[in-house]
Amino acid sequence: MNATIRIDEAIFNNYPTFRRGIVIATQLQNQGHSENLENTLNEVISQASLHPIDLKTDPRITDWDEAHRQFGSNFNKFIPAHRNLLKRVQKPGTSIPFINKVVAIMNINSIRDVIPVGGDDLTSIGTLLELRYSNGNERFTPIGLPETIENPDVGEVIYVAAESKEVMCRRWNWRNGHKTRITETTQVIVMNIDALGENSEDRAITTRNSVAEMLEQFCQAHVQTTLLSPENPSYQLEN
Repeated sequence: MNATIRIDEAIFNNYPTFRRGIVIATQLQNQGHSENLENTLNEVISQASLHPIDLKTDPRITDWDEAHRQFGSNFNKFIPAHRNLLKRVQKPGTSIPFINKVVAIMNINSIRDVIPVGGDDLTSIGTLLELRYSNGNERFTPIGLPETIENPDVGEVIYVAAESKEVMCRRWNWRNGHKTRITETTQVIVMNIDALGENSEDRAITTRNSVAEMLEQFCQAHVQTTLLSPENPSYQLEN
């Protein structure tokens, strides 16, 4: 498939430290269970509980709180996904279900590195994927609610398929869309690893590479990687 992934210039102007690591995985084998991955997920959760971070002061969390505040989103009401995940797993005795291999890989890396990791099924979604500010006329179907259609707020940071105006993720990294959710039958995905603040580029690259290696190892995927930055705001996938 041919697709272009692009970050709008205005995003980089307002968030100059923002970096997005990209992993495109094709020929993905996401069926079945992996005991190794489930054990790794459980160990990462255990470590998060034993060594919790302060969600009110750790810059890997608070930088995103400030970013949400900057575009007018209440981060206490619309909690960034990695913040919500850390809040959940830092409670003693917590477990999260093994949904499929790719989702486990996302959760492992997000918890371990305290970083937003998201992904979408690229099948039939379109040829231009954008992270940009919303016009308010885009459409969003929340994950798990296939009959619901919402419009994002004007000025909200969204990840959207430009041609269809189908929103894949609202409020930057708050909630994913239902139509591009990753299932066991998914074969082509794009994974986004986002970082803000100090050492954002190194952190995005480190987690990106870990995600790519795990997709190769556990899903037998063919992977491509890149980094989106102010100097390199777009990437064209040709397959």
